Amino acid sequence: MAASWDRRPPAALRKAREAALRTQVVDAVAPFSPFWRARLKALGRPVASVASLAGLAGLPAVGERDVCPDGDPTGAAGLVLQAGESGYALHAEGPRLRKALSRRLTAPGSYRAIVEDDTRPTSFVWAGLGLRFPVASTRSDLDVIARAGARLWQVLGLTRADVVVSGLPTLPTALVQALSLGALGAGSPLLAPGPRVQAVADALALVPATVLVVPAAGGDALVRALADAPLSSLTTVLVAGAPYDDEREELRAALDERGLAQVAVLAVHVPDGHRLAWGECRASGGATGLHTYPDLEVADVVDAETGETASGSGELVLTQLGLRGTALLRWRTGDLVTGVETAPCPSCGRTVPRVTGTRRAALVPDVALRSGTVPVDLRAVASAVGGRSDVTDWRVVLGRSRRDDADELVVHVVPVDDDAAAEVAVGVARDVRVACGLLPTQVVVAEAADLPGGDGLTRRLLA
Repeated sequence: MAASWDRRPPAALRKAREAALRTQVVDAVAPFSPFWRARLKALGRPVASVASLAGLAGLPAVGERDVCPDGDPTGAAGLVLQAGESGYALHAEGPRLRKALSRRLTAPGSYRAIVEDDTRPTSFVWAGLGLRFPVASTRSDLDVIARAGARLWQVLGLTRADVVVSGLPTLPTALVQALSLGALGAGSPLLAPGPRVQAVADALALVPATVLVVPAAGGDALVRALADAPLSSLTTVLVAGAPYDDEREELRAALDERGLAQVAVLAVHVPDGHRLAWGECRASGGATGLHTYPDLEVADVVDAETGETASGSGELVLTQLGLRGTALLRWRTGDLVTGVETAPCPSCGRTVPRVTGTRRAALVPDVALRSGTVPVDLRAVASAVGGRSDVTDWRVVLGRSRRDDADELVVHVVPVDDDAAAEVAVGVARDVRVACGLLPTQVVVAEAADLPGGDGLTRRLLA
């Protein structure tokens, strides 16, 4: 009997991933994604050259600004696969195509229905960090998300007997959709009254909830606000979005104050642009990272400043396998991670890659400027400054103004020619504005020895 999805030996796992990746690239993304068709042509990369794990690793990672360089989110439509009935016949997997053709003979119109299940977007969720754009799912994609959700329940140690109450906003996000379809796939009841405290309290009064879903930012405040709500039946609190250490500690403290020290706190997270929710295993109490689905995605790491493949810590990039609406290859998620571990989980034994040390959206933080709060894509800033031939070194510093406590984005540069310092400063400011739609608060021309140091997101991106 074949091993289950989370217990496959490395050789079997690699074989399955290679096959899934080849199908995704050759039969779906390359022929039907306008963005990727044009990009592969511009790179001079034949389709076959990226249809393997080794070839994929050499493909430059892309993000929001690559797909929407002018900041117009309509550019994200180029990621959606656009296949008609004739294209489906040319590229569909053999078993799917044979099923569709046989059904066509016995039931007129059924061929089109099968094609549309696999190719026509039927639902959308919102994504984006620096800009907001819809991510499309086909009917078959929703099945994949539901099946992945049933797996998520296994990782979290939940069963169909668990009753879930969600305090998340009801906006159509990938995480809200993944939890809803996951509960459906696992057979668990889920009530989603929205984020209002009274609505959550009313839901908790109606059912004996064993699982409460709270946002990573403000989850502790929600628990404290539910002072009179019945929480004694809780066994698990799911933190939506990879929580920072202080957020997890505050939530743990809030539960302890309510006498709920026995309740497990586990994170669930959907990286930006993706649609599958990852979770921390109950056996580790969240200590071994987010467990992924190796037959449905490839998780990798790139240098956050350059976008080049890196080992160890860096920016998380994702390639989707088996999803046919919006299709992502080497997608830059904006999450910083300490690594992607491939050894079996030391707590639960699952042989799936685990993403560790996740800092969600760290590379596209919300910055409270004097003109208002805006998301700033530090990857775009790094690309704009680091790509200039007249700059030998640089730093980008996010900090607080001593004058009015507003956030500041200050760029420090070391010019090649000191005599051209003024021109370099003006050019850097202009390029940063073009890259991320925001002028830096200040451009400081400095000597190499005077560049600021210290801990930061990366060596040159400091906070």
